[in-house]
Amino acid sequence: MRLLQQGLQSSTIAEIEEFSSCIIKIGDGSLNVPNDGLVDIEIPPEFLIKNYKDPIQAIINSTYPQLHQKFNDQMFLISRAILANRIEIVDEINKSVLDSIPGDASLILIIFSYICHILKV
Repeated sequence: MRLLQQGLQSSTIAEIEEFSSCIIKIGDGSLNVPNDGLVDIEIPPEFLIKNYKDPIQAIINSTYPQLHQKFNDQMFLISRAILANRIEIVDEINKSVLDSIPGDASLILIIFSYICHILKV
């Protein structure tokens, strides 16, 4: 996933680097070291999704606004990411996204994977 892009303000770059570092520490298990393997992670309020009925759909709507109009825009898709703590959640989100896209979802997935491979995303 590429977070840094040309033309960003230095304050935005610093925020992205801090976010990236935090995500890496979470993945490495080194956030709030020492710990016993269980750590409370405080998520800033601006990243919380509130007032929803379906949590998976709320995550998709927040991350991919206007997905039905922009699903064929490769930059729209590759400029966003959803992080999840379990592969089952990832699978559920992927299935929901693909089910909501008109047309042959498997063909769209193959094309999207190819684009990501070429762009090294």
